[in-house]
Amino acid sequence: MHLHIPLRPHCRYTGFTLVELVITLILIAILAVTVAPKFLRSGVDELSLREQLVSRLQLVQTQAMNSYPDENNNHQRCFFLQIDAHSYYSGEIDTSGRCRDQPIGPTTVEFSERLTVSQGKLVFNGMGRVILADSSLCRRLPCRITIQGEQSQAIVIEAEGYIHAE
Repeated sequence: MHLHIPLRPHCRYTGFTLVELVITLILIAILAVTVAPKFLRSGVDELSLREQLVSRLQLVQTQAMNSYPDENNNHQRCFFLQIDAHSYYSGEIDTSGRCRDQPIGPTTVEFSERLTVSQGKLVFNGMGRVILADSSLCRRLPCRITIQGEQSQAIVIEAEGYIHAE
């Protein structure tokens, strides 16, 4: 018994052409170049600390703007941000209405020892502006807080009180 298997004619379009393969590889390379650095980016600690400091500065500024002056017209001086070598904290008014200008408990935020940050104290007035005479971190406006690590990041406080990352 002899089986006869009919041969099918060979189809010309059974695969990818060289042009299609090259275009696909070029598109994958373009995606890799644009997307990979976002995932493999160094400097995440600096970005994270910068965003934390901007948020805390805006909070302290808002507290100073919403605070009413005490009998010595001094209440806003309770609201400041103190940045030390590897931590920061902000002043506030305690429940008895007194200024609390020393860190107590979990109010201090520590950050990586690999980072170098401008150190000093920023005090805001009732208009949300930095009081230069009280601020050891900022001698003139606009204020610049720098965060140095694998990358350099900066926070700027304009004369009008606008706080933004640079």
